[in-house]
Amino acid sequence: MNTLRLLPILSVLAVASCSTVPPQPNRFDQADLNHDGKLSRDEVYTHMVSTIFEARDINHDKLMTKAEWNTDMSADEVKLFKARDTNHDGVVSLAEAIAYSKKMKTYDATIKEADKNKDGFISREEAVAFYADKAGPVR
Repeated sequence: MNTLRLLPILSVLAVASCSTVPPQPNRFDQADLNHDGKLSRDEVYTHMVSTIFEARDINHDKLMTKAEWNTDMSADEVKLFKARDTNHDGVVSLAEAIAYSKKMKTYDATIKEADKNKDGFISREEAVAFYADKAGPVR
């Protein structure tokens, strides 16, 4: 095969390699803070609340203001914000948000449903099966 015939093939490969989307981080691995291959209740809460918190923390100062939480809060939403602000400094830290979520057992039902073998942890296989059941197979 001569060089002229190789050029179109190489250019397609070059374009394909430049346009590939970088792999997404593995959420299970991100949540598995102690890298033991299973998620504890604390790891689930830390990951879930952190993900939501970081998306709303516009200035990335690790503190949630009322404006970042919800710019148009009803009286009930203000009460919920204040309930999370346990040190009453007018902002909610990530630690306060996680503690409140654990207190309210926000994810306990999800953890219980995903933990098929009832060992108190969610394995990678249990997580994959749980999300496949909820959202369909990974594409």
